[in-house]
Amino acid sequence: MNLRRRIMLLVTVGLIAATAPLGVMGIGMLRAATDRILDERLAVVRSTAGHLDDRLTQELRQLDQLGHRIAPLLVGGDLEGVRRGLASAALTLDLFSGGLFVADRRGAPAVSALGGETSAALPVAVADAVRGALERGRPRISGLVRTAEGALAVVVTVPIPDRTGAAAGVIGGVLLLPSPVLQAFVDRLTVGTTGHTAVVTEDGIVLASSEPEEISTRGEHPEFVYRLIPTRRAAVGLAEGTDPAGRPERHVMAFAPLSAAPWGLMVGQDEAETYGPIRRLRGRVVLFGLAVLAAALLFAWLDTGAVASPLRALKDAAEQIAGGDLGRQIAVRRSDEVGALADSFETMRQRLLASLEEIRRRARASQSLYEIGKDVLSQQDRDAVLRSIVHRAAALLAADVAVLCLADEAGATARVGALAGPADAVFAGPHAFPLRGGEAATACLDCTVLDPLHRASHLAAPLTIGGRAVGALCVGARRVRDFSPEERELLSGLANLAAIAVENARLQERVQSLAVLEERERIAREIHDGVGQVLGYVNTKAQAVKVLLEAGKSAEAQAQLAQLEQAAREVYADLREAILGLRTDTGSQRRLIPVLREYVRRYSELSGVQTELVTEGDPARYFLSPTTELHLLRIIQEALTNVRKHAVARRAWVRFAHEDGMLTVSVRDDGQGFDPERVQPGAWPRFGLQTMRERAEAIGATFAVRSGGGSGTEVVVRLPAPQGRSEDARAAGG
Repeated sequence: MNLRRRIMLLVTVGLIAATAPLGVMGIGMLRAATDRILDERLAVVRSTAGHLDDRLTQELRQLDQLGHRIAPLLVGGDLEGVRRGLASAALTLDLFSGGLFVADRRGAPAVSALGGETSAALPVAVADAVRGALERGRPRISGLVRTAEGALAVVVTVPIPDRTGAAAGVIGGVLLLPSPVLQAFVDRLTVGTTGHTAVVTEDGIVLASSEPEEISTRGEHPEFVYRLIPTRRAAVGLAEGTDPAGRPERHVMAFAPLSAAPWGLMVGQDEAETYGPIRRLRGRVVLFGLAVLAAALLFAWLDTGAVASPLRALKDAAEQIAGGDLGRQIAVRRSDEVGALADSFETMRQRLLASLEEIRRRARASQSLYEIGKDVLSQQDRDAVLRSIVHRAAALLAADVAVLCLADEAGATARVGALAGPADAVFAGPHAFPLRGGEAATACLDCTVLDPLHRASHLAAPLTIGGRAVGALCVGARRVRDFSPEERELLSGLANLAAIAVENARLQERVQSLAVLEERERIAREIHDGVGQVLGYVNTKAQAVKVLLEAGKSAEAQAQLAQLEQAAREVYADLREAILGLRTDTGSQRRLIPVLREYVRRYSELSGVQTELVTEGDPARYFLSPTTELHLLRIIQEALTNVRKHAVARRAWVRFAHEDGMLTVSVRDDGQGFDPERVQPGAWPRFGLQTMRERAEAIGATFAVRSGGGSGTEVVVRLPAPQGRSEDARAAGG
């Protein structure tokens, strides 16, 4: 193993040993953050369940107190006094929206406010609740029942004691569903876009829910309820279920039981939404660690190469001197120990050369240049990236507002590029620039774009590209606080990401401009090679017709006119096909397969060649980069043009397939074919082949032509396959 490889091995082992503990610590922190999310969710549910318990306990206590007040009246037969007592208490007992009632010790109605006057008998559901309270001698909360009017309700009954403590009757309240009181507790707990909250009974029936259609059903994860309500303990865990479309889903559920009633309070949220921020952070931590490791290895590789290469040169020079070859100068120029050693060798060589006149004084310099690096540009929506950055800055730095300012091209003023927070927290622009431009100018890095209310605490970082400031990222808070060094570093990193996004957008615009220029050159070339040549041919034939007519040779002139007519039809077909090609393009809203399907259909109508587009599996698998899709589209169009002009074919097929990890795109016809080995330069099968080959090489693909006399022709392009699952082949056009 040479010196460079040994150094790289040691560097790799050292980096892994240094970063492994950090990775373990990071994973532990992410797990702790996940546990904290669950604990906080459970604490909120417990607190809200406690408030709901207090409310139910208060309502039961008021019912019991009312029962003690009306007990003498009920025993004395003063039903009118009982009725007045119920009417007065109904104003404060808003939980019992279905009304209050009093039954005597036999369970017969005494006074009722259940939607009408007192009847001879209570509704069956209410009567069952009354008997339960009389038999047990303590308050009772029923399950879900139906009133005489058919409404869903829960009946709460409390015994009315006489002087001896025995039950002289029962006072009860009817809680109609949906209940505004219960719904108020549910609505305040709903979180996120997939969050849902419910109050359920011990048998899993939903009494109140953030999803009204679930009320009175057992649709709110009943298996989770059955497991926890009997234990009467709070818990948080996963519950399996299905979404409205029938697809399986997993929800993170927090549950807390009530003590005043055999009910429980549940709060749930989709697992992906609950753990989404933590999982994204974990992915970024892993990617960042890998990026740091790769950068360190690249630096070590370059640095060891910078040492190993001069050492090899010195070794070669020593061997040359030992062999008596003193004509080449030692070309190692460094300021370190290696350079000093090289100077010693050169001095020795020069002294030997001075002692030996036959050694030439001129030396040949040899230098080896290593070119490493590749600029990778991310094609993303700049405005979406900037909005994501300001929202993340506001969230991560616990700020009330985050604003990103971008300087204009002149660098004199700046405007707001993205904002997270209230719109009135930022003064209307434009704002003065540069960032640190004079004392009298508004400076973006001083966050003076924020109103004083949101500027009690503020922090900013510049956006720099090539040493030039192009904007600033600023966060502000309504309360006074100090920003830690870690927060300052985080904001600086976000500002760097924003600067990269701005620069990428600029570079993308330049690439698009170049693509437009390339397409214009292609159109000009096609017009020159196609229409231009045919028009020259038409001119020649027209002159020949003129000469023949003047000579009285009408038959020969008719033959020339027939050839002119054929040429006109061909150039007309070329123009129609060129216009179809120009109107066919891909983009972010027009993907390759749908665009090709429409193009193939119209090509079949225009050319008369029955053409079919065949894709293997889901067409969504063939989502490629816009540049790759455009080149593939142009290759297919060029191949189909050759089929129409030269193949004498009746049918053609455009096929997309996955083979051995590669995406294969082919255009095949059943025409007369040709021998590729015997084609001379300028012959018809070579028309456009070079252009197609260049386009394939531009996207890193291979290009091949398969043909044989009478067996048709196939043009094949192969490139690395995109991600996706393969399904059975099916026709996709024709």
